[in-house]
Amino acid sequence: MSKTQHNESTFRPCLWVGKISRLPVLWVLIGLYLVFVLVLFPALGGESGAIPLDLMFSYSPEQAFERIESYGPQVRHSYAISAMTLDVAYPLTYSLLFSVWLTLLLKSNSRVACVIRTLPFVILIFDLLENSGIVMMLVSYPQRLDMLASATSLATSLKWVLAGTVILLTLILSLYRFLRLFVRCST
Repeated sequence: MSKTQHNESTFRPCLWVGKISRLPVLWVLIGLYLVFVLVLFPALGGESGAIPLDLMFSYSPEQAFERIESYGPQVRHSYAISAMTLDVAYPLTYSLLFSVWLTLLLKSNSRVACVIRTLPFVILIFDLLENSGIVMMLVSYPQRLDMLASATSLATSLKWVLAGTVILLTLILSLYRFLRLFVRCST
């Protein structure tokens, strides 16, 4: 296998994201993200005073089941439906958003660039694992699934660590590109 063939097969996901990464796509994804954050999620909020499990950094099985109990039957049902619908579309949207944004910033197909711009999809995997665990805990209540709660908490924590990393990388790279553009325009 030639070096070119090896690089193309190794970086297929990066090449796919590279093909869709354009400013208009980025703006559409930003718009979709804002619809989730400013319209859809606030419309669902306020059903219970408790913070949803997926917004916490981590939790013990005791904390998870105390929270699930505090929701009550209607909120548990709504949360499960939301986790299976809205909270599947949302991670897909933000994963695409950050991957496209990072692709536009990096403009490279190197291994490092590929790893960086596929990180949002790793977050997507942990977010979907987290959602699956939360739904199983919600629908099996009052049965306690402690091992599932621990695994779901781990997925939640990994999601937040990776999300923070991706957001920080995106901000740093955006600032770097802005400063380069500013210096270039001022000379």
